[in-house]
Amino acid sequence: HEAAIYVVSSLFGNRMFDWIQGQSPDVPKKPNPRGALTIAQRFDIKKKEIMYLGDTDTDMKTGRAAGMYTVGVTWGFRTQEELEENHACALVRRPQQVVELLEKLNR
Repeated sequence: HEAAIYVVSSLFGNRMFDWIQGQSPDVPKKPNPRGALTIAQRFDIKKKEIMYLGDTDTDMKTGRAAGMYTVGVTWGFRTQEELEENHACALVRRPQQVVELLEKLNR
């Protein structure tokens, strides 16, 4: 958890994210959905209203187990096929496509 905070803060500063959740003893490792669901609860957001982005099979499994809309990002270190095989609801090839997907889903 401390490492996640350090890395994110180093890259983006301290004001980009309202919450950073890394691995901790009270939050089981992914693909257990408890970490994702805890964050949703913290901000009072319905899980069906959350877009869970990730670049691995574990991310797709976590988001789906949490009941969230999973988006596979192809710029990560795993393959597009892995994301498809693990039932990503959508795939994006560049960050701008996340915004476009949000606009499309909100129509």
